Amino acid sequence: RMRCYDLAKFTIYQVAELNKGLIELSPIQQALIYSFCENHDKAIQVLDGITLNKPDVPMCTLLAKAQMKAKRNKEAMRMFKKALDLISSSDKGLNPLAASADCLYHLGLCYMEEGSLQLNYKLAITDLTTAINMDKNSYIAFYNRALCYTKINELQMALTDYGIVLLLNAGETVTLNTFINRGLIYAELEQFNFALEDFKQAALISKTNVSLCQATAVCYHRNKEFEEAVNFFTWAVKIDPRFLDAYIGRGNSYMEYGHDEATKQAQKDFLKALHFNPVYTKARICLGYNLQAQGKFQKAWNHFTIAMEVDPKSYLAYEGRAVVCLQMGDNFAAFQDINAAIKINATAEFLTNRGVIHEFMGQQQNAMRDYQEAISLNPTYSLAYFNAGNIYFHHRQFSQASDYFSKALKFDPENECATMNRAIANTVLKRYEEAKEDFAYVVESCPLWAAVYFNRAYFYCCLKQYELAEEDLSKALSLKPNDALIYNLRAEVRGKIGLIEEAMADYNKALDLQEHASVV
Repeated sequence: RMRCYDLAKFTIYQVAELNKGLIELSPIQQALIYSFCENHDKAIQVLDGITLNKPDVPMCTLLAKAQMKAKRNKEAMRMFKKALDLISSSDKGLNPLAASADCLYHLGLCYMEEGSLQLNYKLAITDLTTAINMDKNSYIAFYNRALCYTKINELQMALTDYGIVLLLNAGETVTLNTFINRGLIYAELEQFNFALEDFKQAALISKTNVSLCQATAVCYHRNKEFEEAVNFFTWAVKIDPRFLDAYIGRGNSYMEYGHDEATKQAQKDFLKALHFNPVYTKARICLGYNLQAQGKFQKAWNHFTIAMEVDPKSYLAYEGRAVVCLQMGDNFAAFQDINAAIKINATAEFLTNRGVIHEFMGQQQNAMRDYQEAISLNPTYSLAYFNAGNIYFHHRQFSQASDYFSKALKFDPENECATMNRAIANTVLKRYEEAKEDFAYVVESCPLWAAVYFNRAYFYCCLKQYELAEEDLSKALSLKPNDALIYNLRAEVRGKIGLIEEAMADYNKALDLQEHASVV
């Protein structure tokens, strides 16, 4: 059975063919019917004949549009240009501005259809821009110019045009596509907040597009808004209960909640994905990390191994098993697995992980070699700088350590550990102003982290500001009440400010804690 649209085409075509002698159709009517029925060759043949006899603007434009439908872009371009040449001497009733804008708009589309070469898109932009200048309300011209700007990587210009499209009275389809395309550009620019809003608007317009729900959820996840991410992943699952990536995405968002109940809920999602497809490696690897987070190392090891059996080139499975082996104390097995991952896909992350394994094996020189190689491979990989900085710090090369911590923070400004370690290194180097700023930042970011108060207390001691040091040490003990090291330093500080009895009490407490620790 024919669909309604096909039946309509068939009926119109039959009327045109069977009634040629009974119902007189004008050549233009015939051409339009042929074009509607997608018989473009016949439409062009009829219009070509008319244009030869009457080469006016409407006929040239109509022929050019038929040629466009037949994918004869070069012929269409010549005809649109001919129409533009005729416009100045056109019929009195013709609106030259509207006709010119229409021809230029379609000429721009022809250049877009030619595609591939940047020159074609630039020529399209030129014609579309002229058409826009003639008709500022042509949202479709702005939309297509945005597409061209995207093709030549002029992303800011594309964003501007998409913004104008949304201000104009565009139809639902163009508006939907505008939100999608603009969201993709924002995502490419890593402006995930803006991408999120656009994908969210597109999802609300579409309501049943599972990919848009997924894209919105991914943006929420990247923005660390995990509850909203879960909501949109759930929406995607409701639209398509077998959409595996939605289960995996929701599971990974649950994992970020940081509590046992959410971790178990994530496990259910990963298992659900595996229920639908037992050989889906991505789900198997996520389940492995989930079990590892629950401390079920042997089960995690088993799932990473299964993933490797399903896909022997799955470097993520080798990396996951390496992490588990390291936690199980099997450093050599971890080293073998990370080497296998590097052979398949040598990334800065994997080289850095191998460096960590080298450190566990007491091979700091080899670890530093891996970190430096990771930096050579990816000069923006923050963790490699941070780990290399820690080795320099361990070897009391504080100037190099401070430099590497600064590089780590350049590419990951929210790394509080790097900020605190730089503060400590700068304290030793007597760069007190820099150290003071770093400590202030970490205290504000992590007000419940005992270590930062302890280390800032040492900084205050270097400045002989013992009252401030005593205050920080007391704060540290309120957060970590059984730390002998903190009691010991506070005892020294209290001695400096004349609190002898309090200092003796702290010394005794430190000794008691140390004795208890040695017995345990």
